[in-house]
Amino acid sequence: MIFVTDLEGVLIPEIWIDIADKTGIPELRLTTHEVEDFETLMAARIRALAEHHLDLAAIVRIAGDVMPYAGSIEFLSWLRRKGPVLILSDTFTELADDIVTRLGGYPLFANRFETDEQGRIVGYQLRIRGRKDRIVTALRDIGYTLFAVGDGFNDLSMLKTAHHAFLYNPSSALARKLPGKTTVSNYVELKREIEKILAT
Repeated sequence: MIFVTDLEGVLIPEIWIDIADKTGIPELRLTTHEVEDFETLMAARIRALAEHHLDLAAIVRIAGDVMPYAGSIEFLSWLRRKGPVLILSDTFTELADDIVTRLGGYPLFANRFETDEQGRIVGYQLRIRGRKDRIVTALRDIGYTLFAVGDGFNDLSMLKTAHHAFLYNPSSALARKLPGKTTVSNYVELKREIEKILAT
């Protein structure tokens, strides 16, 4: 078996919300909870950064102060004893590398920014073209039983594809799209649900 989990909203706070709060740019508070189309969301973020003259280095500094949720490090350590753990995220490697190291250094699949000569963000490269289900499907095809944890619209395809899916504090709109999937609100509940499946 293998465990795949989203990063923001499950293991750490939303990085873009922290950036919005620190910079005073309200447009950056939007996440995949509110905007289903990732490319639309990123276009708005890049536009807002350009309008406020913020380069990549500036937001990387802010992201460096984001701390994991209480209990997330312990939860991942427990999970790793059950099987391999992979973090699939539509965040960006530049923003998340340090945080993932603090979480315990798990493999991270994330996107990358494209910058101009001045370090301003002008675009991005999607590692899996925004489709987490591609990695999940590939792992299924080579015989893994997949456990997936997510909280946003960008996790929808991954959660549909996994053998066992868990919605972590999802929006009501996301929960409606995945009727019958297990919803949890904390790591204690999530561990309990995973243990139930492992015991069968």
